[in-house]
Amino acid sequence: MTPERKKKAPAATPPATPKAPKAQPEATATTQEPPVLKSLYSPEVLTNDHKNINFHDFIAIIPPVFYDVALLLFMVHGINTAPYTKVEESFNTQAIHDLMMFKATEFDSYDHLAFPGVVPRTFIGPLIMKLVTQPMVSIMTADGKKDLDLDWLLYIARYMFAFITVHSLRILRQGTARAFGYTVASFFSLICFTQFHLVFWGSRFLPNTWALIFVSYAFGALFASWNPVTTKETLDVLRERQRIFGSPPTSLNDGKVRKLKISRKAPEEVPIPFSLVVTLGSLTFASIVFRLELLALFVPLLISEIFIFKHIKLVPAITTVVLFALVSLSATVFIDTPMWRSESLLWPELKVFLFNIVQGRSSEYGTSPPTYYLTHLLPKIAPLAFPLALRAYIADPRVQRFMNPAVVFVAALSLVGHKEWRFLFPILPLVNVAAAVSLTRVHRLGWMTKRSQPANTTGSPRFYHKPLALLIPIALAASFIVANASLEVSSLNYPGGVALRAVHDYVKMSDVEDGWPVVHMDVYTCQNGASRFLEMGRKDGWTYRKDEGLTQDDEFVKAGFSHLLTTTPELHVGAGWNELGLDGKPVGPAKGSRWEMVPGYIHALKDVKVDFGPGGAAAWIQETVDKVMKDGMEWRPKKHVYGVKLPIEVRKEPKIYLLKKKGWRS
Repeated sequence: MTPERKKKAPAATPPATPKAPKAQPEATATTQEPPVLKSLYSPEVLTNDHKNINFHDFIAIIPPVFYDVALLLFMVHGINTAPYTKVEESFNTQAIHDLMMFKATEFDSYDHLAFPGVVPRTFIGPLIMKLVTQPMVSIMTADGKKDLDLDWLLYIARYMFAFITVHSLRILRQGTARAFGYTVASFFSLICFTQFHLVFWGSRFLPNTWALIFVSYAFGALFASWNPVTTKETLDVLRERQRIFGSPPTSLNDGKVRKLKISRKAPEEVPIPFSLVVTLGSLTFASIVFRLELLALFVPLLISEIFIFKHIKLVPAITTVVLFALVSLSATVFIDTPMWRSESLLWPELKVFLFNIVQGRSSEYGTSPPTYYLTHLLPKIAPLAFPLALRAYIADPRVQRFMNPAVVFVAALSLVGHKEWRFLFPILPLVNVAAAVSLTRVHRLGWMTKRSQPANTTGSPRFYHKPLALLIPIALAASFIVANASLEVSSLNYPGGVALRAVHDYVKMSDVEDGWPVVHMDVYTCQNGASRFLEMGRKDGWTYRKDEGLTQDDEFVKAGFSHLLTTTPELHVGAGWNELGLDGKPVGPAKGSRWEMVPGYIHALKDVKVDFGPGGAAAWIQETVDKVMKDGMEWRPKKHVYGVKLPIEVRKEPKIYLLKKKGWRS
């Protein structure tokens, strides 16, 4: 009998230790924190997201390049309407002509050597225009034609300068989109498009326009640095390209980039981003080369970004500024010294600064009270944008951040007695950005619904936001109409250019029998439109002179002039030349005069008169409303718009006359 296997006694189990109860996490860890609510009227709520496009932001859905092309075309229209240049642009216009037409061996023919002006100006701007226009000139002469007409070269130069201006505003618009949103950027472009001074003067060769260009580049880069493109955004763009095109330039593998053309370091690892290099470099170059008073804008901006907002590091910023200052100063000194044949090193902008500020000579051209910029000139160049910019400046700290340096700039200029609107031209785009912020807030609040209201916001649009939003397109359209009408009116301010063209129409090349013409242009003609670009007979033997100081008719005769463009014909043909005779016609030149009056004259703008009629504005409005209600509306150009007689009259006056020497035949 096998012994019975002993059963193993069950192992004694240790007494169960009570499980420690799970630690209940704190309520703040298990329950999600409620979102932070913001007021709908907080400055950043409606404009802080560059991807925030709701259903009513239709202007932001329009491709941005549309705004650039529209602005460029409007500037081209302004160039075609008023192609000639005035005395403010004289040096740069003549210098561009000389660089385009004369060789290095013909330096003695340059205009600035005979007519240097009050102070020297830099040749860097004209040299840039020479470089950018040369490709187009080469293309247009590629068919073997030796030369283009001189006036064509003027058009080409102005077209290219308009392109540069539009490109700088494009960069500023792109930076605005990064910092404030696409809607703000779109409104910025619309404001620029409806602004007469920007459209008209953006293609004119002023140092202030060069300053505007570099200020636009600088602040466009600064705005972009406030909200830089991240690596995640770069990946998103590449994935979207892969989805659309199949294989993007940089391949992706399971969402990982094997090779990124753009390497992005952490902000603390980068001494100074490239966008800030563009900002500092552009403002340094523009200040030293074109307008030294831009330092009143640049220095406050640099101080605030370094010490207040901690956006730029001190040592890299100072290093960058010093480097660009040395390069810019060297460029202007070593280019302008030989161009002006100066015996000592020449820095033109320093000469201008000493003349205007230190010596106070600018006051010889008139003075205005300190508040004149705020009360007259800013409302003049930005009638729609200025009040909107003030509203944004008061309410939005982000606007204060980039407008505070502009305020210091205006305050510094206000200390100088002589004031002109063009001195404010460089900061006009900044005023437009601030105005676009105000328009965006009104636009979004006016069209906002419960569905489109940003999440986690309190409050709701008020009753007046809808009417204000409806007024925005009306205000922009009215501003555009005024700008377009102002182009037509301003074209009358260049009678000298029209007169010089008229000489060539009157004296036909094939009809010249008594030698080539020698044309004298008086001071008014030269200051109001005439330039070397219009001396189209020079290649055929014509002579153009602008001798100053001739006060007697005998002096003009002895100088050998054949034709005179003058605003004082009585000096040559007698005081009663335009009096009516018994036959009802002008009596003409006095007996013994050695000059003949060529029939006709050139008009110039006298003034713009506003006349509502005997009953005043109220009676004109009532009459207009009655006429529209009774007869309807129809298009009638010039003095009538849709059948309504305008209360504005553009008055012209005879200004420039053409005189021909007796005995000279053509």
